[in-house]
Amino acid sequence: MEIRETDLPGIGKKYSMGLKEGRELVLVIYNTGRREIYLMEDEEAAYVFDLTEEEAKELGFLLAGAMYQPVKSEKMELILKEVVMEWVKVEVGSNFVNKTIADLQIRRTTGVSVIAIDRKGKIIPSPDPYKEKIEFGDILIVVGTRQQISHFLELCGRCST
Repeated sequence: MEIRETDLPGIGKKYSMGLKEGRELVLVIYNTGRREIYLMEDEEAAYVFDLTEEEAKELGFLLAGAMYQPVKSEKMELILKEVVMEWVKVEVGSNFVNKTIADLQIRRTTGVSVIAIDRKGKIIPSPDPYKEKIEFGDILIVVGTRQQISHFLELCGRCST
């Protein structure tokens, strides 16, 4: 795959990349930080996307695989046979309320990993185990084997799936 870089004096830079399907993807980065993405068909722009600098960075993270890396299907089948993901709601009277993941030593005692917290519709991904206190009503998104999650629910006391 070849990426062509072109200076645009006083404007910024242009990057062009031929796609497998025959179309061309063009990215123009302005000196102001603004980005435009063009999908070219027969030398004309079929689609144009205008991105802010922040949107471009976020899209770059996604495209680079920083947030998600696909797993080959044969590996995924093996993983799915053993691993379960559960959404566990922390109820009134739970042993977890006002404690951190580190305080509870969840991973060490149950083998379960808390990968996110849904707090009133706001997702907290990869919560800091030392700083993020669990609150009543939180939904903990956890990963582990069925046996580990069962042990986790026992430790929680008043939690539901």
